[in-house]
Formats: sequence, structure tokens, C-alpha cells
Amino acid sequence: MWITLGLLALGFIIGLFLKGHGGKLISAIVMATVCILLFVMGIRVGLNEEIIGAIKSTGVISVILFVFGTGVCIVLTWLFTKYVIDRGAARNSLTSDSKEDAKADEVEDTDRGNASSGGASGFKDSAIILGCFLLGLVLALTRILPDAFYALDFESYADWVLYAMLLSVGVSIGMGESVWALVKKLPRRVLWLPLVALAGTWIGSVAAFMIIRALGYDLSLQQSATINTAMGYYSLSSILTTKAWGATVGSICLLTNLMRELFTIVAAKPMGRIFGRFASTASGGATVTDTSLPIILKAEGNGILPAVLYYGIVINIAVPFLLSLFIM
Repeated sequence: MWITLGLLALGFIIGLFLKGHGGKLISAIVMATVCILLFVMGIRVGLNEEIIGAIKSTGVISVILFVFGTGVCIVLTWLFTKYVIDRGAARNSLTSDSKEDAKADEVEDTDRGNASSGGASGFKDSAIILGCFLLGLVLALTRILPDAFYALDFESYADWVLYAMLLSVGVSIGMGESVWALVKKLPRRVLWLPLVALAGTWIGSVAAFMIIRALGYDLSLQQSATINTAMGYYSLSSILTTKAWGATVGSICLLTNLMRELFTIVAAKPMGRIFGRFASTASGGATVTDTSLPIILKAEGNGILPAVLYYGIVINIAVPFLLSLFIM
């Protein structure tokens, strides 16, 4: 997380010196690094026997957990945005503090509108990103390339591509015009977003548990809630759940949270159109400080950055403690 913030800060400083020059090039670089990262992710998933085994043996459970945990999280965040953040800003517009909040919201909405003006372009980007992931997955599953290719250290390559992507995102932010207005005063109502997202995830976990048990699968409510509490943090959560309840639950946790990350990256644009500007942030969970960050900014505009980073930092700090609490 701190590497992410450092790279974004460095990129932001560089972007301040490049303001007005090379904006399209930086956007192209961000998109290229995202595509490469998803291609590598597809390869890593395809080569991971644990994930492939989980899809075959417990894929149904993982899908149910993902759909309800992430789905209710998105819906509750949408309701909170519509009836608390937006309506609250309008209702309190006569006070000086809320005027500043409303102004910040207005800047954010304008910036988001600029990001969304591409229309079909956003859906085209999602299709390209998904295609890159599927290409890597197919290449890994079929193993049609020479063995030397599959012996490469894809994990290290993915880290370096991620660093390049975050640096490029920082440059793009530094070249923007409206970020400082939101950095100066983050709307107070946004501070509740992490709790709203977690509450939605837990409510969805209860619904998922009831359906899973109705279908005859053996998964406890505690396990269901723990798996979704990871909020996309699949590396740590899969290790902890495997240690607590065995390889089967660990595999379900890994697959469920991997689906959450991939869904956020692919569907950020339509999520924003249907469920509001914070939907992809809520869906991304712990991943909004790395892999899903550039996609969220591309879908919603750089003006949403302060809220996304705040949300991501809180979730990344809270998740390890919550997982330990749920597993006790």
C-alpha cells in the first residue's frame, strides 16, 4: 500500500511538470500497462492448480459468495450515495461547511462527466481488458507455447508492470486540473463509505450462506462472512482461511476474492453508470490501492481519487484485523 502511495506521489510530481503535454500518451501507457497486467494475471490464474481445482470443485459456492457479497455491497453503496451523500449535500447547502462539500461534489461530478463522455469507448476498454485476461488464461490452460515461456517468473513481471502502471496513473493525476479542489476538502459523508461497503458485504454474506446451505453445501455462516470480509484481499485471506479451516475453504476464499477483483476491473464503467460513482470503489475493496485504481479513475475521473485512496487505506488496514477477529 505504501509503495502505491509513493509511486502515485512521484508520478504526481512528474505530472505537474508535464501539465499540458503528452496527456494522450500517458493515457495510452496506463491502458497498455493494465492490459499487460491482466494478460499476466490470466496466465498466473491458468497456471495455478489450486485456483483451477477450486473452480472445478467449489466454483458454485465461490460464485454465490461473490454475487451476493459484492452485489449487496454495491447496492447499499448506491443507496448511500443517492440518499445520504447527494441528498445531504443538497439539503444542507445553506451552511458554509456544506457549501464547500457541495462544491467538492460538483467538481467531482464534473470530472466524472468528462471521464464518462467517451460513452461506448469505456465498454470497448472493458472488452479489451477482459480479452487480455482470457488470452492469458487460454495460453496457460492449453500450454501451446514452449515450456520456457511458462517457466518465466510472471509474479515478478506483474509487480514491475503494476509499478509502471501506478507511476503512470500518478503522472496522469498530476496533469489534471480538478484534483486539488477535492484533496483540499474531502466531503465528510464519504468518510462512511468503508463501513457502508463492509455492511453490504456482510449482509450479502448472510444471504449467500442461506442459499449455499439450501443447496446442500457445507459452509458455515462464520466462514461465509470471513471469506467476503477479505474484500478482494485474496492472498492474505486464502492463507488464513486455509490455516483455520483447511484447503477447501481456502480455495473458495481465493476464488471468491479473485472474482471480485476481476469484476471490478472489467465492469467499472457500467457499474458507475448504473449504481453511481462510488460503486466500483466499493466493489474493488482492498484492490483500489493497486490493480483496480487506474480503471476506477478512467471510469469516474481523477476527481474521485481522494475518496478512493481514503477508502482503500481504511479497507487495507481493517481487513487483516477483521479476518483475525472472524477466524477466532
